[in-house]
Amino acid sequence: MNFEALGNFEWYNDPENVRFESDGMVIYARSNTDFWQSIHRGFKKDDAHFFFCRKDGDFCLTLKWNFEMKNPSSQCGIMLRIDERNWFKASVMQKHSQHNILMTSLTNQGHSDWAGSDLQEDVKEIWFRLERVEDDYTLYYSLDNINFVKVRTFFMQSYEDVKVGAYIAHPDDGCFFAELSDLNLN
Repeated sequence: MNFEALGNFEWYNDPENVRFESDGMVIYARSNTDFWQSIHRGFKKDDAHFFFCRKDGDFCLTLKWNFEMKNPSSQCGIMLRIDERNWFKASVMQKHSQHNILMTSLTNQGHSDWAGSDLQEDVKEIWFRLERVEDDYTLYYSLDNINFVKVRTFFMQSYEDVKVGAYIAHPDDGCFFAELSDLNLN
């Protein structure tokens, strides 16, 4: 990872700890953290950890996570954020499955949706790519950094300056950490 390029990145909600390795950053999530909005149920969480850069115009962000899932709700992934009521996240988790699930959530005006698909194998590393062309965003994932699979295209209301980067959350008690590497924003 080009650590000098990280000078433009900042934290929204500092994690428990960050340790720099030769290839990336090991990030320790605080327990009981998440990003989720449900106005009609009166539930909102906006305390997970987001390592981001402000970006205007079209872009392509690619990043890699190495992890070991020990709790079903632990998450590490990619995020696009306008504010606490408007954002998109995609991650790997184990929610009620033998295998890891690729999960996406789009939050619009304080309402989060949730979609997931079984990855059919026990994944320990994953690459995410998020591309912006005008107001359209497309998410891809890869298990080998060669073959990227298109997961979802979505629209986000027009904003010139958005926050984009990596996020990690641990909605349960205990410890969860993962290594972020290969972060590349063009």
